Amino acid sequence: MLAHSATPSVPKKPDPQMGGTPRVVAIGGGTGLPNVLRGLRPILFPEGATDATRDRLVAVVATSDDGGSSGRLRAEFNMIPPGDIRNCLAALSGNESRIADIFQYRFGSGEGLHGHAIGNLVLAALADVTQDFAAAVDIAARMLDVCGVVLPATSEIVTLVAEFCDGRVLSGETTIAHAGGAIARLGLLPARPRCSTRVTDALRKADVIVAGPGSLYTSILPPLLVPDIADAILESRAVRILVANLMTEAGETDHFGVLEHLLAVERHVGRQLFDCVIYNTTPVPEALAGIYAGRNSTPIETGTFELNALDRFGVRAIGVPLVSEHPAGKIRHHPDRLASAITALAQGKLGAFRARADVGGM
Repeated sequence: MLAHSATPSVPKKPDPQMGGTPRVVAIGGGTGLPNVLRGLRPILFPEGATDATRDRLVAVVATSDDGGSSGRLRAEFNMIPPGDIRNCLAALSGNESRIADIFQYRFGSGEGLHGHAIGNLVLAALADVTQDFAAAVDIAARMLDVCGVVLPATSEIVTLVAEFCDGRVLSGETTIAHAGGAIARLGLLPARPRCSTRVTDALRKADVIVAGPGSLYTSILPPLLVPDIADAILESRAVRILVANLMTEAGETDHFGVLEHLLAVERHVGRQLFDCVIYNTTPVPEALAGIYAGRNSTPIETGTFELNALDRFGVRAIGVPLVSEHPAGKIRHHPDRLASAITALAQGKLGAFRARADVGGM
C-alpha cells in the first residue's frame, strides 16, 4: 500500500530562484518528456537562456533504450543510447525551427545510414571524440543553443529486465515493450548503475520534480529505479509531481488508473515518491478513442472514488484539461496547459495545494 500518515508528507514551499522563476527537474523519456520540455521552455526562459539561468530546467533522461537507431549505435559503439536525449535537446533548442530540424532529420535510405537520425550520429561522433557521453551531450546542447540542461539518468549503459505475471523473464526495452502481458517486476542491469552527481545535485536543488507522462515500464520507472535518483528525490524539498498518462497501454497497464500507477512506482522503488498527481479532465474525442480501442488502449478516467483514495494517501490530485490531438492522429498531453499547471504548483499558486501544505507545517 502507499505509505501515508495523518499528516501528509508535503515538502516546504518552493523557494523560487532567479527572480521568482522556479527550478524544475523533469524525468522520463520517449515522447512524453520532450512534450513537457516544450511547454516549460517558454515559461522558464521567456527571453532565452544564459549560463547563469540554464539550470532552471533540467531534463533527466532514461538510458535503457535498445531499439531503432539508438539501439544500433548502442550495440556498435558501446554507448548510452542517444535517441531520447536527442529529442530532449531538440525540444529545448533556441533554434528549434532550423538547426533542431536538421538534428532530427532521419535518413530514409542509404547503406548503413537508413533509419539513423543525424542528431544520433552527431552525439555518437562527439562521444567517440571526447570519450565522455555527458560531455558530448553538453557540446550538442551548445550547438543547439539549448534552454536548459539535458542529463543522462545514468553514466553507464543499463538493460531493462522484466518478470511477467505468466513467469517469463525477458531483457531489453524493445523486447519487453512488444512482449505482451502484465509485468510483475521490472529491474535494471546493473542493479545500481552509476549516476552523475550533476543529476542528484539538480534533484536536491529543485523547486519541483516532475516524472512522466510516458510508458510506465519503459520511460517513467527506469530512471526511478536508479537508487541515487530515488534517494535524491526523497531528500529534495521540491514539490514532487507525477503526470498521469492519458491512455492505458495494452498488456502493460490494462485497467490501470492513476492510483495503480502510483502503487506500481512504490512497489518497485520501495517508497512513495510523489506529493501530487496531475491528471486529465478532458474527454478523449470519440474517433480517436475508437482508434486506440482497436489497440486495446482505453482512456484513463479519474473518478470521485479514486480522488478520495488519493486524498487519504496524502497525494494531492490536480485536474487539468490535457487532451491534445497530435497532427498524426495521436493523443498527446497539451504542453502549454501541462506546463502552466507544473509552474503554478511550483510557485504555490494553486490555493488548494497551498492550504494543504500549510496544514502540513510549511
